[in-house]
Amino acid sequence: MRIMEREQDVLGEWMAKARSWTWRDVADAALTIALAPVAIPIALIVRLTERPMERSAEEVAHYLRAAFAGEDAQGWDWADFVGIRIADRELEDIRARAARLALPLTAEGAMEMRFLLARAERAARRDHPERFDS
Repeated sequence: MRIMEREQDVLGEWMAKARSWTWRDVADAALTIALAPVAIPIALIVRLTERPMERSAEEVAHYLRAAFAGEDAQGWDWADFVGIRIADRELEDIRARAARLALPLTAEGAMEMRFLLARAERAARRDHPERFDS
């Protein structure tokens, strides 16, 4: 009996929301439905054909440090970093693994971030050993 009451409550909420729609909401929904068959294949083609970005190991380490320290409060730099593929395979692997981490970091996520940061710093030292000699 409770399940039917719950279903009726959900249906009642949905109907109330549908009654509050304006013609603008209906037009936006119709436009979205009409453009989806065209927009989705175009988005897939663009995503598959986009060229990976040339990033240095120092840049990757910078993004990881900023995210680890919580310096990017709104997350825009982080979204830019994890959303664009990197041409270098090792740095791309670091980016892909970092993209799977949820911000703010949990204890496990912080440990993974430290590991990724160490990999990026090691790659930076390998690319420019003269900068790190001392």
